Amino acid sequence: MADLKVQRAIVFRTLGDTSVLEDVKDWPVPVPGKGQILVAVKAAGVNPVDASIRGGKDFPKAITKLPQVSGCDFAGTVAAIPEGTETDLKVGDRVYGLADGWAPWASDGSFAQYTVVTAANAARIPEKVSYTDAAGIPIAGLTAWQALDVAGLEAGSGKRVFISSGAGGVGTFAVQFAKLRGLHVTTSASPANADFLKELGADEVYDYHKKNLVELYKDNPFDAVIDSRGGKDLWEARKVLKHNGALASVESNGYVRDYGWGGRAVHANSFLRQKLTAIARLGPSFHPIFGRASGKDLTDIVGLVAEGKVKVIIDRTLPLGQAAAAHEYVGKGHTKGKVVLTVDEE
Repeated sequence: MADLKVQRAIVFRTLGDTSVLEDVKDWPVPVPGKGQILVAVKAAGVNPVDASIRGGKDFPKAITKLPQVSGCDFAGTVAAIPEGTETDLKVGDRVYGLADGWAPWASDGSFAQYTVVTAANAARIPEKVSYTDAAGIPIAGLTAWQALDVAGLEAGSGKRVFISSGAGGVGTFAVQFAKLRGLHVTTSASPANADFLKELGADEVYDYHKKNLVELYKDNPFDAVIDSRGGKDLWEARKVLKHNGALASVESNGYVRDYGWGGRAVHANSFLRQKLTAIARLGPSFHPIFGRASGKDLTDIVGLVAEGKVKVIIDRTLPLGQAAAAHEYVGKGHTKGKVVLTVDEE
């Protein structure tokens, strides 16, 4: 490892469609600093946010650092621990998490042979869990897990929750986590995914193609809504909440999707209105949510996977060299669970 200077990585030097992604064979290996570890990546999860950052439509271009290695989710082995990093991890340990350098303003994502992560934000992978399954967890699993927490959906409360887009990455985790907490779960999906979601634990599956959400549930509102789409869907979700309910939403990207660049203003206005409404106790509480790096949460989640209580739903796996195809597929927003890239050193 000491002599390794370059690696294979999926890089974009400008913003645009999937054609800007390059399969680079001599990209510098990132150097971990104090508090970080270097991970040899075995698999990397692909998320809508990866396509959003690359596309330049959902994040201000001024804050997007270029060139950049794509990707945030990883699973692999600890390759190096620099002096000064306090951790009980050892070289060779199987770990997973969110790469430190995945954000728009960073540069070292997970679609590479090596990535760096803050040691406290990584979690060990139990032997029963594959690298592929582990790589499918981080952003989606953390977002679902933390959304239930901020919405006040405690275990044993028996509350009713509506989860949008149940067959997606966040949705498949949220449905399972909610059922483990003893909640009554209603989710939205196409008819083709209805039986699949009931197998995961959904009590009711709402067909968004044929039925109006508000008409169905306005007289029997939910205690909480977990919204993974945002945009126009966000306001529909508010209409089926109890007055003292809670709305947890991954909402900012949805406004750009539905309203174009003008969605920035719509998003700002919506955010302010919803926060003021909640503060004044004139309506449901509002909680913007996005998966926050947490070694503890990742340990709890992967433990449930190892015990067989939660399934990681993998839509498909592709080799690292097909990262552009993975971006294209995930960007369409119709995945059933997660897409994962396998990373093999060449």
